[in-house]
Amino acid sequence: MQSTPFETTAIDAYASKSAWDAAAAELVGTMLHRWNLTPGPALVGGEAASVLRVTTAEGSSAVLKVGFPHVEAIWEAVGLEGWGAALAPRVLRQDAWTWSLLLEDVQPGIPLLRYQVPAKDALRSAARLYGVLAAVPVPEGIPRLDDSMRPFLDKAATRLRQHLPILGENGDVLEGGLAALRTLLDSTPGDAFLHGDFNPGNVISSDRGWRVIDPKPMRGDAAFDLWPLVSQLGSPWTDPHPELVLLDQLRFAAEIAGVDVQRAAQWGFARAALNISWFLDDQDGRAALAALREARAWRAVAG
Repeated sequence: MQSTPFETTAIDAYASKSAWDAAAAELVGTMLHRWNLTPGPALVGGEAASVLRVTTAEGSSAVLKVGFPHVEAIWEAVGLEGWGAALAPRVLRQDAWTWSLLLEDVQPGIPLLRYQVPAKDALRSAARLYGVLAAVPVPEGIPRLDDSMRPFLDKAATRLRQHLPILGENGDVLEGGLAALRTLLDSTPGDAFLHGDFNPGNVISSDRGWRVIDPKPMRGDAAFDLWPLVSQLGSPWTDPHPELVLLDQLRFAAEIAGVDVQRAAQWGFARAALNISWFLDDQDGRAALAALREARAWRAVAG
């Protein structure tokens, strides 16, 4: 089918994520009725959608996803279709107004994060997949990385004066990370087809090999997407020297994916610093402290 961007007007329909949560069950019920689907078990996934396995009127299994409208996911369906069935679930139906997708039920569909394999084996599989994903021609209209990320930088920079007193002597980590982000955005090369959230929970197994779900598609620097993969595989945060684990894993994955390792390290530092700002905005001190530790490790990796 011809997928389209989700309707941006839906973003304004909900004042908050909690407001959408209150309406989610009704939205799911509407789409079950509209598409004549029989509901099955809910699937464990991210916090930004209601996802469940369903049976179609023809008796086949599929997955219904009703998403929380947010700007990063506007192009999700277009991204999935752009990569094709060898790299992502097929989009069977779409309702752009309710942010609903009927997707191929990929089997076994187990996230890479849940496989009990050595970190290097998982990194190898994901990095190979990423190299293929990034090389696919980017569909027309997909936003550029620098355009998508700059509003986040601008907001974090505006709040910097409020955040620095909270961080005390660690304020230079946030300042340095935001400076690195600005430099990266001012010099973002390339036209890679970016997933936008290439973490090991969004890489799933199938009879055709590994495939991706839940993209936030963008066009730009291929080095952007390795940070969550390298941060979440293995056990860098239980090691007394997480920066050494991160550097080893980053070099390994970047070589396989064909990505500039130094830029990937700078993106890791910048994105970890951005997390500090977000958690401080949410007044989540525990998460902000964890993000600070991660940003300090990534700063060491970036040199």
